[in-house]
This record gives sequence, structure tokens and C-alpha cells, in this order.
Amino acid sequence: MKKRRGTTRSYPKRVAIALSQSSLRLEWLLRFFILTVVGILFFWGWRLDVANKGFEVGLPSPRDYYVLSNIIYLDEKATEQLKENLASRVMGVVVRDISLTPIVRALLEDIDNPSSWLYLPGGLANILSTLPSPKRERVLSVTRDVGLHLLSSDNYGVDKVDLKLDLWRYLAEADLPIADQNVAYQILSYLFAIVVDTDDEATSLIREFYKSSVEPIERILQPGTLLVEKGDIVTPEIAEILKSQGYFEKRFPWMQAAMLLSMVFLWSFLHRYTELQEWKEAPKVKILYFASLLVFGWLIQFSVARLNPLYSGIGILPIVGWGYLTLPNISAFYLGLSGGLLGVMISYVNSFAYLYSMLLVVLITVLAHAIFKERPTTRAKAFLKVQAIGFGAVALWYVFSWVFYHAPTIPDVLFLLMLLLILGGAFVLLLPMLEMTFDVVSPIKLMELTHPSNVLLKRLQVEAPGTYHHSMMVSTLAEAAAEQIRANSLLVRGGAYYHDIGKLKRPQYFIENQIEGENIHDTLSPPLSALVILSHVQEGINLAKEYGLPGVMIDFISEHHGTTCLSYFYNKAKESGDEVDKTQYCYPGPKPRSRETALLMLADSVEAAVRALGLSVLSVAALGDTVRQVIEAKKREGQLDEVDLTMKDLKEIQEAFVATLMSMYHTRQIKEKI
Repeated sequence: MKKRRGTTRSYPKRVAIALSQSSLRLEWLLRFFILTVVGILFFWGWRLDVANKGFEVGLPSPRDYYVLSNIIYLDEKATEQLKENLASRVMGVVVRDISLTPIVRALLEDIDNPSSWLYLPGGLANILSTLPSPKRERVLSVTRDVGLHLLSSDNYGVDKVDLKLDLWRYLAEADLPIADQNVAYQILSYLFAIVVDTDDEATSLIREFYKSSVEPIERILQPGTLLVEKGDIVTPEIAEILKSQGYFEKRFPWMQAAMLLSMVFLWSFLHRYTELQEWKEAPKVKILYFASLLVFGWLIQFSVARLNPLYSGIGILPIVGWGYLTLPNISAFYLGLSGGLLGVMISYVNSFAYLYSMLLVVLITVLAHAIFKERPTTRAKAFLKVQAIGFGAVALWYVFSWVFYHAPTIPDVLFLLMLLLILGGAFVLLLPMLEMTFDVVSPIKLMELTHPSNVLLKRLQVEAPGTYHHSMMVSTLAEAAAEQIRANSLLVRGGAYYHDIGKLKRPQYFIENQIEGENIHDTLSPPLSALVILSHVQEGINLAKEYGLPGVMIDFISEHHGTTCLSYFYNKAKESGDEVDKTQYCYPGPKPRSRETALLMLADSVEAAVRALGLSVLSVAALGDTVRQVIEAKKREGQLDEVDLTMKDLKEIQEAFVATLMSMYHTRQIKEKI
């Protein structure tokens, strides 16, 4: 992973290693915590939505189940029933052996001869022998006539059913009693069975052919169609459809839980391979803040999903707002999009409705990325922006839902409107608590800090007016340069306002607060003068903590001088002939570690240099030379080593300083043009 330049250069090696190991331990601790939260939420959701409401095959449905998305499925039961119906129409494949026809004909022609009875079953022969002679002759005559008549037809035996019907029809036409007809029928059936028989193998093949010719029956179900009503038995076929729609059986989905935990685990490493690698070396409180927003967002999404599964995505709204107000844009987008999508998956264990809620997450994140390009500086503007994001995302989502799912109802619309207002209110009300708890700053907080009514700023105006004026000048310079190189200009302004508050301890010891012609350092030894001046950094840090300033403001106080040395007092001490330790005349640092604190250092030094030159700066060239010399001096001393400022950035900073200084000193006779 490409490391940010200068993150640990200003620390001893052992300390840097310790910080890295500490961050790694925190990272794994948070990873374990996040996975635990995911597991708890998933199990809890299953208990609420599935354990008490999940279906079981063969048991009554615990609820009404509806189609959630268009589905075309094969009705296997109806298809199989149709196949069986067609197959059952095939009674059997009848085979006629023509070679045996003469034998049957001969037996029929000689049926009056008792010797022919030997070919008949014993029961029939006994019946014939017991019949009275006139009746027997009549039965045998009719049997012979009917049998020979059928043998003379070409299509006898094509269908055994038809053959039986023909036998009964011809016998019914003969003038025989029913009992005698039955005897004749039995004889003819036996004789014709010699010629006509059923081929079981051929019958089976024909039936299978009919079955294979049946096309599968497809059913089309539209969203909103009732699949199974509460109390109806859940058949295996219905169960398959329910599972295809995302409904779960009443057993814990171990595979889904394992997949979700694996996704969250792998996702937690994403920051190492993206622009978010800054989080690996970020302060612990910053990492905790990111993780807390993530978990808090999941909790909101989970809660909303319990009210209506389709609206879980709206729960990411306040998290996205807080992210874009207090985090870099890429981090806020990462938090809203990937974190929100995972939150939807964590919130659901009972349906594919989360696909629609995922769309809501995407819409909210994309709109937030566009609307929060210009970050709000008041709570009212922030609330309106969040509401605009929510309303816009919901409107687009409803259009999509109307086309592919179902038309929104009035209760749905009212519910979402109320939810948007609640989430927007929570966003505004909880923002100060998050800033205080996690030491983060939003543009709203920065505007409050830079308001002239702030207690510290009022003290600076009254007790150290020269320092206050100097801070305003530095702020103007640094803010102009920040806008030029697309840094956080509002943050730079706040840092400039407070960077010298340590001078409130002893304001008279700093030249901008001294009466012209009087310098208290003329009466002090160089070591004592250096000690007083250098101490304003630590005293500023102490004062900032006392007044509860954010940590980012303290960074400006501690870094705005870096490790520069007080050359005037150092050289004065050397002239005395005593042995001098140069470190006693240098600020403790650290060097600037962000573009904003580096801008403040340069603006502070440039303003002091121009003010020291006074009326000698009469031209644009002189201003340009002064600014260039200050910037080059800072580079040469290594004060900018920890910051990723390019040569192009430094050139734009120089131009911005010169242009701003020209505006500040417009009363002077600056004759040249840039």
C-alpha cells in the first residue's frame, strides 16, 4: 500500500512502529466488533421476521405471501397431470396374428363337433355339455355366425374394446337369452384372444411418446399476486416459489449468514486498496467515528426495515449527511454506498424486497454526492439539503417502483414523508453530540467557531488586538490560497483565527501588540526571550483544550511554526560567546501534516515578512520576491516534507498570496502589473 507522505517522519522510528501496531490492533478490534454487530442484527432479524413467520412445507402458512417480482415458473404438477391424462387414453397396443386366423376359423366352423370343445377352457366345455341339446345347438350356431362374420371384416381386433363391443352388439341382435349370450361371448372372447393380444412393451412406448409430446405448462405471476393465504397448507411446489421470491423457511439460514459475514469481513479490508488508505494511519478517534457511523446507520436501517422492508434504504439518510459534513467526500461516499448496501442485506432475512431498498441507497448516495459538493454552513441549510436528498431519492424510487412493482398508496407516501422529517430532525439534533464525542468538525461548527462573538476571539480582540489583526490578515491570505489549490478554505480560516491564541498569556511580548518604539525583548536575555516566544504554542494548545476547541484546531496551533528556529535570538546568543544549544531556540513541532496547516504556516510567515518590510514593499515584483523567498526558505528547511504539495500547488499558492497582498495594500504605490 502506498503510504501517505510524511505521516510518521517527524516521530522516532520506535514511536512510529508502536503507532502502527496500535492502529492495527484497533483495526482488528473494530473488525471483530462490526462482525459481531452484523451477526446479532442478522439473528435478531431472523427471530423477528422468520422464526415466528417463516413457512414450513406441509404446515399451514403463518401469513399471506405475495409475489414480489415478476415470475415465470413451470407448473410441474399440472404438467404431470396432463401427461398422465394423455397416457391413460392409450388402453393398450393390440397385436393381431394373422397366421392363427385359419385355426380360429376352422374351430368356429366345426364348433358343433364336441371334439372342437377340447380347445376351449374346461369350464366352457362343461357348460356346453350340460346345456339341453336345442339350446346348445342354438348357442353354438349363433357363436359360429357371429365369429365368422367378425373374421371376415378387415378391421377386427384393431381395438380390444371395440372388439368386445362388437361381440355384445351382434349377440344382442340374436334371439338369445342373456345367460346364453354370455356363454357365446365367453367362447368368442377366448377364440379371438388367440389371434388378438395386447403388447405391453409397445403400449408403454406409446404412452411415453404421448407424455414427451406435452410442453411444460408455464405460469406467469405478477407482483402483488397472492401466492398462499394464511392458514393454507404450504405444498412443496408453493414452497419452491416462495423461496425463489426470497421468502425463507422456518430454519435459520446458515449459508446466507456465512456469506454475509464473509462479505462484511472482506469489505473491511477495502480501505487498504482505495483512496481510503488514510484510515489505516488516521487517529483512533477518527476510525472509531467512522465505525460508529457505520454501525449506527445499520441500526437505523434495521429499525426501518421492521416497519416496512421496502424502506430500509432510507435509514442511511442521516449517516450520509453526517459523513459529507465531517469526512472527506470519498470517505462519505464509501460510507453511504457500500455501508448502506451492506446495511440493507443485514436488515433482511425474509425477502428479495431488499433489491428495491438497495436502489434507494444508491439514489440517496448519488444525490448526496451532488448536493453536498457545496457544504452547508448553517443547520437550517443542512436540514434542507438532507430533506432535498430524501425527497429526490424517494420520488425517483417511487417512479421505478410504480413501473416494476406496484403503485404507491397514500399511507405509503405519508409514512415516508414522516420518516424523512424524523430522520432529518435526528440529523440536525445529533450532529453537535457527534462533534463533541468524536472530536470532528463540520462546516457548521467552523462557522460557529469563526463568528466574532466567540469568547476566545472576543478576548483576542480586547487583550491582544495586534495578534487579532494579524490572525485576520493570515486568514485572508491562507483562505485565498486554499481556494486556489482546492483545499478546505473554511477549515483554514478557522485555524488561522486560533493559531496564535497562546499569545493571550503574555501579549506584550509579541511585536504586533507592542507600542511602536518599545520592545520588551531589548531588556531580556536571548534564552528568556526565546522561551517566552516558543511557549505560545504550548500555551495555545492548553487554552484550546480549556475552551473545548476541536482537535483539528489544535493541529493548526501546534504545527503552524513546525520546527523552525528563532534565528534572531539564536544569533544574538551566539554573539555573546556562550555555548548555545540550537534546539532551545526551535519550536517543538510537529511539522505541518496537512495541506491546510501547511498553508497556514506559509501565510503566517508571508504576512510577518511583508509587515516587517513595511514601506519597502512598493511593487508587485517586491511582493513576489518576498513571497517566493519565504516559500523557498520553508522548503529548504524541510518544513513542507510531511505534506503532499506539488510544485504546481506552490506556484498557485504564491500567486494567490501576491494577489491578496496587492488587495490588502492597495493604498501603496504598486506600479507594476503581474
